[in-house]
This record gives sequence, C-alpha cells and structure tokens, in this order.
Amino acid sequence: MTLFGSFVAVSQTAIEGAVRQHNGRPALFINDVPEYPMFYSLTDVPGGRWSWEEVPRYNLKSFCDIGIKLIQVDIAFDHIWKEDGTIVMDTVEKQMRGVLDVCPQAAIFIRFHVNPPKWWQKKFPEENTIYADTKPMADIGWGIQRIIEDDEENPTRHSLASKKWLDVSTQKLIEFLQKLSQLPEGKALAGIQVAGGVYGEWHYWGFIENEPDMSIHMQQYFRRWLSQKYKTNKSLQKAWGNAVVTRETAEIPTLEQRKQTREGVFRDPVLERNVIDYYEAQHDVIVDDIIHFCKVVKENWPRPIVTGAFYGYFYAVFGREAAGGHLQLQRLLNSPFIDYLSGPGTYYPSAVEMGEPYRSRSLINSVTLHGKLWLDEMDQQPPLVPLKDPGYRQGLEKSIAQVRRNVLFTFSKGQGLWFYDFGSAGFNGGPRLKDHGTWGWWDEPTLRRDIQALKVELEKHFIKPPTQNADVLLVHDTKSFYYTGSSREHSGIAHRANNWLPVGIFKSGVAHDVIDLADLDKVNLDSYKAVVFVNTFVMNSDQRRKVSTLVAKNNRHLIWVYAPAYCDEKKLSTAFIQEVTGMKLAKVTTNDPISIRIDSAIVKTSPISMGKTTVTNPLFVVKDEDAIPYAWLNDASVGLASKKLAQSTSWFMTLPSDNTDLWRYIFKKAGAHLFTENQAIIYSGQGTLTVHTKDGGPIVLRLRNGKSANYEMPPNSTWLIDNETGSVLFK
Repeated sequence: MTLFGSFVAVSQTAIEGAVRQHNGRPALFINDVPEYPMFYSLTDVPGGRWSWEEVPRYNLKSFCDIGIKLIQVDIAFDHIWKEDGTIVMDTVEKQMRGVLDVCPQAAIFIRFHVNPPKWWQKKFPEENTIYADTKPMADIGWGIQRIIEDDEENPTRHSLASKKWLDVSTQKLIEFLQKLSQLPEGKALAGIQVAGGVYGEWHYWGFIENEPDMSIHMQQYFRRWLSQKYKTNKSLQKAWGNAVVTRETAEIPTLEQRKQTREGVFRDPVLERNVIDYYEAQHDVIVDDIIHFCKVVKENWPRPIVTGAFYGYFYAVFGREAAGGHLQLQRLLNSPFIDYLSGPGTYYPSAVEMGEPYRSRSLINSVTLHGKLWLDEMDQQPPLVPLKDPGYRQGLEKSIAQVRRNVLFTFSKGQGLWFYDFGSAGFNGGPRLKDHGTWGWWDEPTLRRDIQALKVELEKHFIKPPTQNADVLLVHDTKSFYYTGSSREHSGIAHRANNWLPVGIFKSGVAHDVIDLADLDKVNLDSYKAVVFVNTFVMNSDQRRKVSTLVAKNNRHLIWVYAPAYCDEKKLSTAFIQEVTGMKLAKVTTNDPISIRIDSAIVKTSPISMGKTTVTNPLFVVKDEDAIPYAWLNDASVGLASKKLAQSTSWFMTLPSDNTDLWRYIFKKAGAHLFTENQAIIYSGQGTLTVHTKDGGPIVLRLRNGKSANYEMPPNSTWLIDNETGSVLFK
C-alpha cells in the first residue's frame, strides 16, 4: 500500500527522514512511517535538471501521478556559492518549489555536490590535484555545460585532501543548510546525498586512465596518516624495510613504484609497503570527506534527516580499483552518520541485454548486515523506439521486462532504487523518442502503468519480514586490491574473478548472496551449502581461523579461486593457501597464457583461461593425491580439484571460471537448491522468486518445498512468483 497518505502537504508539515531497522531490515521512514524506497530523480544534465522547466516538470508529474513521491534533484555549490562569498538561494528555492508545484506531498532528497565552484578552483590553483602521469586538462569554457562533464578524464579539480577546500566548503554547507531551513520549501527536505569526486561518485579524479594525487595536500595527509598508523619512526622503518624513512619525510610513491610489482600480480608486503600504504591512505581521505559532510548535514539540520553518498562500488570499476575504487566500505558501513549508500547498476559484463542478470554495484548483503540502505540508480535506458517504428511493440516488451528485472533484483535484497531520467535531457539518445511525444526514459504510457502496478505489488511484500532464500554465498574482499598491482594488467585476475565469475553463477539456477570478507562473522551461515571465496587473496590469521571455525563445517562446500590467503598482510606464502584449502599445492610461473581443460563429462567446451594474450603469475596447481581432479593445464598439472575434509569439502580453481555448466555441477555436488536448469535468471527474496527470460518458452521451477511449477513464458519477459505456492504474482 502507499503510505504517503499518512502526512499532509509539506507546506503545512515539515518532513522528518530516517533510516532504521524495521521487520528485520533497514527501512526508510518518512515522518515515522516506513516507505518502500522507490524514487524518481532528475538528472544534472542541462535541459533536464531544473524542475520548473517544461520537460522535467512533465516527468516529475508523471511519476508523482503513479504514486512515486520520493523525489531527488541536484544542487551544486556552483549554483549557489558566488564569487563574492555569498550563498544565494534562489536556484534552490525554485528547484524545490518546482517539485512541489506538481507533487505537493513530495519528500525531496537533494544530491548536493560539495566540490567547490569552478571559479574557486581557478582562484586557488595551489589546492588542485597533481596527476602522477599527466597534466590536468582545462574545462570547456563555452556553451551550457554539465558541471561534472569532464570528471572522468584528467580534469582541473581540487585535491580531495585539500584542507582549505574542506574547511571553507564546510562553512558554506552550514550556511546553505541554515538558509534552506528558513524557507517554506525546506520543510519538504527529507535527505541529502553528499556528492564529490568523479560525477559526484567519490572516485578520485582521473582514476580510469591516470594516477592521482601528487599534490602537497595529499603528501601532508599521507604523512598524518602514517603518523596515526605507525606510532614511532622505528615502527615505520620496520614496516617499510627502510632504515632512514621517517613519518615527517615519507614521500608519496612515484609513478614507477606504483606501476611495478615484485611478484607478478602481487606486491611484496614489506618492500612495497609504501605503495600499499599510499593507496590505503588515498581511500581513507575520500571516506573522511564523506563522513565529514554527512556529519555536518545531520548536525546542522533542525530535524532528523537522511544522509548518504555514492559509495561501495565493487563490481565494474574498470580494473582501476586501487587508483579510484571504493575500498574502505567497512568504515562507511560502521559510521553513524551514514544512512544509505548508492550507485548505478553494474555496467558489464552482460548487464544490459535481455536474458542477462541485472545486479547491484555493491556487496549488497554486507550493506544490509550493517543496517544501511542501498539505493540502486536505475540508469539503464529502456530500449523504446518511436511509435511508428516496426520494432515498437518488441521494444516495449523488452523495456517492461528490463525495468522489472532491474527493480526486482534490488527488491529481492530488501533494498531500494531511483529511476534516473537522463532521457529528459536528451542524453544518450533521448530525443529519438520525441516523434511520438515521449520525453523521458520511462515516458511511455504502458511502461509507466507497469511501473505503477509493480510498485503496488511490491509494497505488499516489502512490509513483511525478510526471508533468506539463498544457499550459495559469494565472499569478496576489498583489501586485496592494496596488495596487488594497480594497473589493469596486474589487477586483471581479480577483475575477471569479481565481474565475470558471478555471471556464470547467476545463470546456474541457484540463489546467492554477496558479502565482504570482513563480514564473514556477521552473516548467518546456516543456510549456505556452498561458499565461493572469489578474490580473497589477502587473509590474516584471524580471518583464516574464522574460515576453519565458522565456514568449514556442516558438510559445506568451500570453493577457492586463484590464490586465497596467499598474503597475510605481512608476507606471501603458499603455505597460507594450503592452510585454508586443506590441499597440497605448488606455485608455478609461466611465460605464456594458459588454458585449463575441464573434464568433458562436466563441460563440453569453454576451457578456463584469462584470454589468449594475458599471462598471469604466480599460478598455483593441485599436487594432492587425495584430491579429485576435474581440469588440467597443458602440462597435465591439475587446475581444478575437490577434496573431502573432516567437516567440509574443499574445491580449488587455478583461474576463475564463468562457465555456467561448471558452477551448476559444483553446486549440485554441494547440495545447493537449483530452482531451474533452464537458461533463465532467478532472483529469490522477500518471499518471492523473480524469473527473467529472453527466449521464453516452457520454464520449470523447483520450489524449496519440493513442489514443481510449470510456466509458458513469452520471450522478453520477467515474472514475479510466490516462492511457496508457485503462483504468479505479477506478469
């Protein structure tokens, strides 16, 4: 049911926003009423960013009319912070009033960009980022530009470690909050998403192709960071293997130091500790900024307010996780000043096409474990075409199936989303729909009615206590990226494991969860028959102990990929791999790409490889007479095997595999429940099953209670099923 009827127009009653536990899960509350977190968001792109203009106003009203009254808009310091130092509120006032004019009961969330205005960056160039490998490019100075247009390049931008920026932006943010609280429109404010860095998504400037940040500000931060980590110079010298370095003189590692690794994929934890520490410090400075600004918002708003940020991106970070990913997830999850994290869905591999799995960008079950909301930004453009196009009907079918698939994944995890309307600005091909009066990505009557009906259906289930239906768990690690090379060449093994391997599991017919290794002792492991350790290349002694005492029991199957626990944060050792896997292994090196042939009784084709040109070192192969081999390298070394241990079964893969048949075979051995062996995508959660199919046809679902349900699904369709009865709830 829609819960917004419980409060009156915001012009009369000020909104309070909060995130707190409800029925065993984190939930969004608006004026103490739990609300299914489905939002509509305007873009920041000119032509679609201002609520009072014709096209955004039309789209805002369209979504409000179907019951979506959680609304997000963008505001940046560039809009309000003038060169004379004043904060001018006219744009903010118009932005919020434009929403309320068409949706009087809206609860408004502002994505507030805390990057300083462009004039400030020009006035204080000494505060800017200095790239390790290139010079900053100048901003385009003409036309109507997106403020964040060139963020992903090597833009001229402030250092995220700049204390001057942090101090003055804090003062201006407080002034903004104080002035907004005095405006009538301010009563409608329910939350603020603090935005900074690349596209407001808190990546470091230039990270996709370049290496930041050599500025004096990062240097000073790095030395302060080292002083906190190493209490004496002697302890720093020991950790770095450097007899002369001090906390006062330690330098940011050079580009050459960052590019090299001393053992193939891995950094030596002593000889390259300076690089490891630098990347960790760089990630800490960003999290410092996020927590700081969220704290400022909470402490300077007169009512309870929701605060959050883009953060927690783990999948699809372009192989540049160390240079600009989100590796300090645990700090934000443990912060009392953070209510939610958010991000767009995964862009690759196979994330948009029909028949492929949508998935959130983050380790979403870890977010839930810590009592935080996760909000997916739905920025996949539905494949609509003009009404007169012969492909219109099929495009509409695909659009409905895509939107359902995407929304239902997030719903199955007990989390929320917003529809991000790039199309209202004509971005990424939006204008092609204007032939039949369509001005937004979801501005098609049948599609919009489907979103409305889907929201009504999901609200029935969202208020119920969550159910845990997955019996496969994927364990990932953020810390490992500090200890492996930052270039795409050296991070390739983890990048492939984290991004390609899960797609094979999505298609295997099981339901699975994903967590951060740091949360292994927080999750209830009882229901999991198989636990896949995807990129857990760094495990300290305490984490290895937790594996043996918590995970390797109850006849559970543990599947280990590439080099689990090879680094304990102090040294590299094959003995650590043997300890966690319970297998005898050998380390080998090669000068050539390798291909691993899987037993033809399991997989007919598709060997395991990293590609025809990628050489990965070191490699580890099974040398255990008690292990059962399933796949072999060219030299007959065993590259995939299982071994029965006292209370569990251990599997080891030399290289990560995305082969669905292989994963289905392993999960059958583990006793995991396969809902289907059709080529359909299955999501499970909230008492429901989602079935998404490209080809359609007969689909057989095996329910957990032993019943079977048979369906004849049309091509390009997504259905919602009751997981107890098999009845179709939404099709």
